[in-house]
Amino acid sequence: MTSLPFPRVMVYVPGSDPAKLQKSRDFNVDAVILDLEDSVAPLAKASARVECARELAHTKAYGQRWVRVNDLAGEGWLADVTAVVGPGLDGIIVPKTEDARRLEELDAALLELERDRELATRSIPLLATIETPVGLDNLRSITRATPRLRCLGFGAGDFSRVVGVEFPATSGGALTLLDRVRTDIVLASSLGALEKPHDGVFGDFRDLALLSQEATRVRQMGFGGKHAIHPLQLPMLMECFAPRVDEVDRARKIVTAYESSIANGQGATSVDGHLVDKATFERALEIVRYAQR
Repeated sequence: MTSLPFPRVMVYVPGSDPAKLQKSRDFNVDAVILDLEDSVAPLAKASARVECARELAHTKAYGQRWVRVNDLAGEGWLADVTAVVGPGLDGIIVPKTEDARRLEELDAALLELERDRELATRSIPLLATIETPVGLDNLRSITRATPRLRCLGFGAGDFSRVVGVEFPATSGGALTLLDRVRTDIVLASSLGALEKPHDGVFGDFRDLALLSQEATRVRQMGFGGKHAIHPLQLPMLMECFAPRVDEVDRARKIVTAYESSIANGQGATSVDGHLVDKATFERALEIVRYAQR
C-alpha cells in the first residue's frame, strides 16, 4: 500500500476539459480528482480518458491526483483504469459502490495492471463512495472487500435522489436522514480500520456560509474530509479540515523523535509508548507541512 498521507480536501475537475485540467495543477489543495464519471458526457468518455492520462504525465505543483472512474456496475470502468494506471496516479474514487464483489473485481484488474506496469503491489488506494441504500446496507462487507480500500465517501446528492428527499438538506427530516447515514458510514469506517470518511460535494459553490455550516457539522460527526466542485470552495474547506492543535503537536513530536533516531544511527523509535516507523514519520511530516501551509 502507498505511504502517502490521505488527503482531506479534494476537488473535482472534468476529465474532458483540457483547460481546467491544466489549471488544476496550481490548485493549493490536498488532491485533485480527475473525473471520468458524472461531469463527462457519454460521447466524451473515450477522449476524456486520453486527456486524463496525458494530465497524469505532467508534474503537479502541489498535492495528489486521483481519478473517479465510472460505475463498477457498467462497462466503462475497466477502460478507465487501463487508461490512467501509472506512476502519476495517486488513487481511484469508486462511485455508487453497492457490493464487495465489484470492488474485488476492480482489485483484481488493478493487480494485473500494477504488475504489467511495474508498480508496487496494491500501491493504488481506493475511496469507495456510498450513494444508495443498497450500498449502505452492505457497508460491513464493502469495508472488508480489499486491503487497498482506504476510505469511504458519502454522496448525499445521489442518495437523496434515490430515497426522494430534498437536497441540499439544511434542516428537518431530510437532514436527519442524511446525518443518520453519515453516522453509519463513520462507524463502519472505524470498525473497518479505514481513514475517516469523506463527505460529498455541496452543489451551490457561491453559498460559502452554508458550505461552512455543513463542513463543520460533518467534521464534528467524525468525517475527515470533504469534496469540492469549485476552486472558490477550497480555502474554507482547507481551513475547516486543517489538523487540530493537538494533532499538530503530536506530529511535531513524532518528526523530532524519528529524525533524532535516524541521526543516531537507529531506525524506528517510540513516542508516548507508540511505535514510530518510517511510514508513521511520513504521515506526521505531512501533517506538520499541512499546518505550516
